[in-house]
Amino acid sequence: MGKATVFVDSGGPAAGAVRSGTAKGWAGGPLRVPGPSLLNPGLRQVEEQALAWARRTGLLSAHTAEQAGRERQVAMAAHVWPWAEPGRLAELARLTLWMFAVDDDSDSGPGDASAGTGRELEAMTRALGAWAGTVPVSAAPAVRVLGEVVPRVTGAMGPAWGDRFRRHLVAWIRTNQDTIRFRTDREVPSPEAYIAWRRVSGATGWCFDLIEYAQESELPERIWFSPACRRLREAAADVIGWTNDLFSVEKELSSGETTNLVLILRHHQGLTLREAVDETRLWHARRVDALRIATRDLYATALATDLTSAQLAAVCQYADGVHAWVRGFLDFSLASARYSAPG
Repeated sequence: MGKATVFVDSGGPAAGAVRSGTAKGWAGGPLRVPGPSLLNPGLRQVEEQALAWARRTGLLSAHTAEQAGRERQVAMAAHVWPWAEPGRLAELARLTLWMFAVDDDSDSGPGDASAGTGRELEAMTRALGAWAGTVPVSAAPAVRVLGEVVPRVTGAMGPAWGDRFRRHLVAWIRTNQDTIRFRTDREVPSPEAYIAWRRVSGATGWCFDLIEYAQESELPERIWFSPACRRLREAAADVIGWTNDLFSVEKELSSGETTNLVLILRHHQGLTLREAVDETRLWHARRVDALRIATRDLYATALATDLTSAQLAAVCQYADGVHAWVRGFLDFSLASARYSAPG
């Protein structure tokens, strides 16, 4: 495939991570995401503490904690929220470990959504509901973790912001239930349906809400609901989701997953795997271009809106945060052992 064209410093965290001849190599070579590689300097302070917390709460077993350490899961939080101060980075790291734990459980969960993993996912949605009381100590660790961390995080949020964060968390949990059903039924969604679903299943909804938390700067509500900001979030969600699809395609081929853009295009367009990878790269590149345009439009919207200087600064910080997420997720994917091919 030739030299990698991602904008990564040769000595950065992704150096040497791309391997030719694998889907990880295909993904890493042609993907172009502009912006500098950033890493939160608090990672060293937070990583060991977060993993110890996950073992102490029961979120991770000895085996899954070893996997989380090997995959540098906490480092993802440092890549995508590079400006969070250490206390907030620690909370973000806990939620990141929770996200990976839920994702892995769903990937290996039973087909019957009413049993095991399905019941646990349902308990999570109840724990996040406004009607929920204290999460019982008998609840599964992944449910108790929400009862511990989410109230602390939302305590720093305004009411509307906190409500959308919880709604986005619930919507993401629901997509994990969908994943179990898709895999069990061998259902391959249409490309159009998948794009909308992937914007939720990629976790960017609630993770983008945490950009404001990480940077201690709440976005004005009228800006968040503006068409320009929605287009920014959607373009970024597509770039992140399809980056993940390219890096995880080998893993998902082996596990029987059907919710991956590469596999969906292969199925519906009658492509070879390599052709589907190339087509996904083209779709990805178009959305990177759309992200640039959406960023420009967001700035224009903000300047045309009656905002204070502090609110204008919050808009700029949010846009920077979205771009840091897009680039940081690519850097994490290149460096992490999570997406190594089986065997």
